[in-house]
Parts: sequence; C-alpha cells; structure tokens
Amino acid sequence: TIYEDYTYITVRSIIFKILSVVLLFIFVKKPSDYLIYAAITVFAGVGSNILNFLHARSFIHIRLTLNTNWKYHLRPVLIIFASSVAVTIYVYSDNTILGLMKNDYAVGIYGTSVKIYQIAQSLLSAILTVTIPRLAMLWGQRKRREYNDVLTRVINSLGVLVLPASVGLLMLSREVVLIIAGPKFLPSVNSLRIITWAIIFSIFSWIFSDCVLIPAKREKRVLQNTLITAVINIVLNFILIPTMSYDGTSLSTVLAELSVMIMNGYSCRDIIKPIIFKKETLKNLLESIIGCIGIVIVCLLCQWGWDSMIWKTVFSVILSVPMYGAILVLLKNKIAISMLKNAIIS
Repeated sequence: TIYEDYTYITVRSIIFKILSVVLLFIFVKKPSDYLIYAAITVFAGVGSNILNFLHARSFIHIRLTLNTNWKYHLRPVLIIFASSVAVTIYVYSDNTILGLMKNDYAVGIYGTSVKIYQIAQSLLSAILTVTIPRLAMLWGQRKRREYNDVLTRVINSLGVLVLPASVGLLMLSREVVLIIAGPKFLPSVNSLRIITWAIIFSIFSWIFSDCVLIPAKREKRVLQNTLITAVINIVLNFILIPTMSYDGTSLSTVLAELSVMIMNGYSCRDIIKPIIFKKETLKNLLESIIGCIGIVIVCLLCQWGWDSMIWKTVFSVILSVPMYGAILVLLKNKIAISMLKNAIIS
C-alpha cells in the first residue's frame, strides 16, 4: 500500500475472492459443512497474506531486528491500536446489546441491514484506501499545496459518489433486501433505510481521521473521539432499543457516525476549513444533491412502471446512473466531466 502497488493488490484480491467463491459452491452443500466453510474463509485471507509477504520482498529486505527506536514508534502505534479496539467495541456492541435486550430474531433482522450497509460502505471507502499513502507522503514532505489539492479531489470525488449511492440504496432498500436475503427478512427494510445515512457520515469521518488527523500526527484526537463515540453509541442503544428494537440500533449507529464525523472534523478544522468552505467544494455538494433528485424521480417512475422486482431494480440502476451523470454534466461539474473524459479516452 505504501509503495502504491495497487495493480498487484487488485489482481491478487480478485483471484483469491474468485477461488474462495468457487470452492464454496463446490464443497459447501449443507449446514454440517461449516468446518469446510471456515477452512475456505481462512484460505482466502491467509493465502493472499502469504503472497503479500513474498511480494513485499521485492521492495524491502524483511528481517527480524532488535535495533528499533521503540520510544519513537510504540506510543503512536498503541494509540492507533487503541482507536481500532474502540471502533470494534462500538461497531459490534450493537448486536450484543440488541441480543441481550431483545432476542435472536431482532439480531438477525438487524444483521441483514448491517451486512448490506457494510457492502456499500466498503465499496465507497476503497477510494480512500488508495489515497492515504499519497496524502501521508505529501504531508510528511510539507507539500501543503499538493496535499490540499489531493484532499480536495478526494472530498469532491466521494461527495459525487457517496450521496447518489446512499440515495439509491434508500430508494431500493426493499428490493435489495428481497434479492440478498429473501422475503423472511423484509422487516429489515426500515432498519436499512435508517442505517444508510450512516454511510455518508462514516466515509467523511474516515477522511478526517485517516487522511488528515493521522498524517498530521494527531492520533490522540482520533482515539479520544472514537472513545467518546463508543460511549455515545452504547448509551443510545440502551435508550432506543427498548422502544424501537432493531430500528433503534440502526438509529444509534447513524447518530454515532454523525458524532464522530463532527468531532473528527472539528479536530482538524484548521486544515480542512480552507477546503470544505472552498467555493468549488460547496458547488460540488449542491450539484450532487440536485443530481440525487433525478435518482429519486427515476426510482419512483420505475416502481410505478414495473411490477417485477428484478426489472424494477435493474432499470432503476441502469437509468439512474446516466440521469445523475447527465445532470452533473449539465451543471458543469468538474468531477463528472473528468470521469466522462477518462471513460471516452479508455
């Protein structure tokens, strides 16, 4: 990742994902095959990591050493580790608290909406993963102008992608649940509609933490904000679950992600203020919101025009993308025009 060898990472990931899916279809046939399922899951992760170790040797000499400046490295590493632990606590405490206060049925319904939410979140956050090394390098080399330019592009690109993805998932929540989980899990539709809003807040929170605060060596702020968010999330779960059940858990996640986004943004306000309040950024946000109105209209028309769930979903997606793109191009959105030019050239 540091050396930005994303071609290798992509090819390796795709090969192991395809292999694991093929093996699942071949060997996992019945509930008693859970050990085979576990073995294939381990193979998918461990196999790719062994290849990582071998490939990394072409960049660096890997060896054991005791000659390490522990005092310099240990403190920030432990702070970042503690932040990861805090995130894990508030992410997975939802299911635990819901199971304790309600039942397994409620956990199953909530788990369905969370899985769909995490799929969308992971796809969108992939853009961040490839920009963090470059942003960290530019900040470390004190190239503030270049850093601000890259961060502006990241924020604007994600603004153009995150908002329509969230609105599209919101409009097609029922169809997505039916396709992925089946009719037995239809009660999770409302939960999914609520938690979808967390995608927007979590992505921008991640920008502020991983792309700004950590490169600026403000990992203590990240830990502080994450711990506060964990407490907020747990308290909200205890307040909302008794009356709202799994919908309350989704709402607590949304409010927690909103809280950490605000706190992370405030912690790096001196860095991001010139970028967030730049005319270009605000214009980009407004254009994206206008484009999302087009997505809503297309999805509503498809719901009225087709009875088939599959055709309704397919045409909603197929027609929403060009509608959204056309609106952005008409509004002369720089990100959309750049994407269109790259698509034409390729």
